[in-house]
Amino acid sequence: MVRYSNNLIIMKNITVLKLDHQGNEVTRYGGEVQSLTGDKVVIETRFMADDLEFHGMTFGKGDLFLETFYFDRWYNIFEVHDRGNGNLKGWYCNLGYPAEIDGAVVSYRDLALDLLVFPDGRQLVLDEDEFEALPIPLADKQSVISALRELQIKFKRVEGG
Repeated sequence: MVRYSNNLIIMKNITVLKLDHQGNEVTRYGGEVQSLTGDKVVIETRFMADDLEFHGMTFGKGDLFLETFYFDRWYNIFEVHDRGNGNLKGWYCNLGYPAEIDGAVVSYRDLALDLLVFPDGRQLVLDEDEFEALPIPLADKQSVISALRELQIKFKRVEGG
């Protein structure tokens, strides 16, 4: 078990729910809590689908994902490591509403827009058209765009040291 700072206790095993913009379940999978604080939870998961080539990055069955879900930010960050040698493959960032946690379940409402970051610093913004077409309030769209800019700056710093 992991103790949360407000004395909420959750199990080490946790379920992750990816929801669409309306809150409907898209997918669910399990993981193991690595840390939990007042503003985020870090979960270790394994990629369980068949190997997938994705915009120049391969997600391999068994790859390690360290997934950070923030309760106060409009994104989450998946750090991807190779299943064989543990080398960093890059980061996959989902933009959406801040994550919520309820006992042994963490959920997030995905808003289509993603940022893929390679270890060499290259960045690729994905699904901009899908994001623009979402019927969500303009203020929410602006929050997502601000969050994207924050991530792009964050990863430029990572690249530069």
